[in-house]
Amino acid sequence: MKTEFISLAGKKIHPCLGCEKCKEMKWCVIKNDDWEKIINKVLACDVLVIGSPTYYYDVCGQIKNFIDRTYSLYHDRKLAGRQGVTVAVQAQKGATRTIQTLEGILSTHEFSSLGSVKGNGYHAGDVLSDKEALEKAKKVGNKIGSLVKSCKV
Repeated sequence: MKTEFISLAGKKIHPCLGCEKCKEMKWCVIKNDDWEKIINKVLACDVLVIGSPTYYYDVCGQIKNFIDRTYSLYHDRKLAGRQGVTVAVQAQKGATRTIQTLEGILSTHEFSSLGSVKGNGYHAGDVLSDKEALEKAKKVGNKIGSLVKSCKV
């Protein structure tokens, strides 16, 4: 099973302009950023694990810009038929809303959900002390693994 981790930290993803040109062009018309390179990898995947730290009770700005730009793919259901998992990390509160936002993109684009994982942590690596989150992540990972094995021909 081939996997790839893509962090949006340090990536340039401009916000959606609401121009509606994507309806005609069948693709986002905004250029000169990293969105197209990343969305092409999403289009090539079978299972998308999408996650965000929780900032002010919701997803971080980079992931929100990324999500908004997927509107350009909605008209022709270009993301439909994939599997998805949502992941959120919170310092104390808010991960539930973050998961809801992430599940919203999966639902809107007709992904089948394989579950979600919420973890607690403030500093880098803190979430590794959240035994409940690690156990849930392991279960979801096993589900992905069995799905991929059953799809091999």
